[in-house]
Amino acid sequence: MRLAFTASIVSLLLTTAAFAQGGPGPATPPVTGTVKSFDGKTLVVNAASGAVTVAVTSATRMSLTVPKTLADIKPGDFIASGGTRGPDGVLRANEIRIFSAPGGEGQFPMSQPGQTMTNATVKEVMTDATVQKVGGGKNPVIKLTFHGAGAPGAENCTGRSADAPGGAGKGCVGQTEFEVPANVPVVAQLPADPSMLKPGAKVSVGVANGAAARISISQ
Repeated sequence: MRLAFTASIVSLLLTTAAFAQGGPGPATPPVTGTVKSFDGKTLVVNAASGAVTVAVTSATRMSLTVPKTLADIKPGDFIASGGTRGPDGVLRANEIRIFSAPGGEGQFPMSQPGQTMTNATVKEVMTDATVQKVGGGKNPVIKLTFHGAGAPGAENCTGRSADAPGGAGKGCVGQTEFEVPANVPVVAQLPADPSMLKPGAKVSVGVANGAAARISISQ
């Protein structure tokens, strides 16, 4: 079980660019491994392919990934979740990230067929007992609200908030929900700083033009 969860966390680290922090991802695949050394400017990562050296600049975005559980998610939290919509029309989470601040708000398709990204604010977390009473389901359900791409008051609000008329947060307001199957990994994405890049730390580094665009550190 612990091995499976560790693998899930690694998978989450590899998909950081798709989540709530928003913006285009690095031009090359992330470098995943452990920190070999860091002198304040140059980071050396022990990756599967060998040692990889990248520059860390003032523009490098850093975050710390901390394991959490569904019980840690509260109304008002901003979360991001990649999910799959089943033949029954129900959206089910594949993973959940809890962010310290909103970013990349909206609900939109991912590159994989049938996959949906939801970056939204938690409205309600329904327990198994509540779900069974209300809808007869077996999995917990998270209800969320978000700003989408449509004009204010638009029906069927979807899309990225940044694409709304007037800019992010100025468009329609949508509501959505998804089920959370058992064993779905839940993590918190917290702010990090260069002092955390100690030898042995697990990292995933998005590299662009030889420099680290973003670094995710996992516990």
